[in-house]
Amino acid sequence: MFYGEEDYLIEEGVQALIERTLDEGSRGFNLDVMYGSRMEVQEVVAHASSFPMMSERRVVVVKEFEKLATSDTAKDVFAAYLERPLASTCLILVSTEPDFRRKPFTDAKKHAELVECKALYDNQVLEWLNQQITREGKRVSPEACRLLQAYVGNSLRALRNEIDKLFIYVGEKTAIEADDVTAVVGASKGHTVFELQNAIGRKDIKEALRILQEMLASGQSPQLILVMLTRFFNQLWKISELKTRRVSDSEMSRDAGVHPFFLK
Repeated sequence: MFYGEEDYLIEEGVQALIERTLDEGSRGFNLDVMYGSRMEVQEVVAHASSFPMMSERRVVVVKEFEKLATSDTAKDVFAAYLERPLASTCLILVSTEPDFRRKPFTDAKKHAELVECKALYDNQVLEWLNQQITREGKRVSPEACRLLQAYVGNSLRALRNEIDKLFIYVGEKTAIEADDVTAVVGASKGHTVFELQNAIGRKDIKEALRILQEMLASGQSPQLILVMLTRFFNQLWKISELKTRRVSDSEMSRDAGVHPFFLK
């Protein structure tokens, strides 16, 4: 069972299981993808109880599992299957809003492997971006990752779409830089709070006000801008204090919550 709010990670996990279990030629006969909002429990169990054709395994995927209509009888049918599942079937349940206090989730929790796909934290998103790009054979600068996250946010699906555009844009180039992100993503997204921070950090009042005006005109949240600027000044204050104590750059980076690349 895959569950949680990060649907892109869930999709990756489901696809990885399908690819590992079935070769492409047998998927037409042995892969069933069903939706809880359109199916009855008995239909799911019937598919999961069917033997594979010309293959050792069968895969049954049930998306929107939380929407599966479950009467008391249906819950008993599903629980009975989970007690003695067909060994040749890989049953994959997907739910964005599971309730593990109630059936059939209590039964799934008892018998299934549970994989929670949480939304990533900010620092995890940066690491994820780096992994996504480097595993496809290109290098990416920390500044490019930070800028991409600033433009797009933490939605992995939206970030993956922008990565695909970047690969097309850079072509044979082996590295993705901040200028590439600005050219591809920034053209449609406008200014970011990080550009506003940089202008304030340089004490460039005219540029800071121009960026702020454009951000507000494009509909960006004033509250979010204030929160991010407050965080920025808190980090500056921490770094100033740590510098007076002559701590190492690695300690300063950790205590202030700033990536070593951006510490300077």
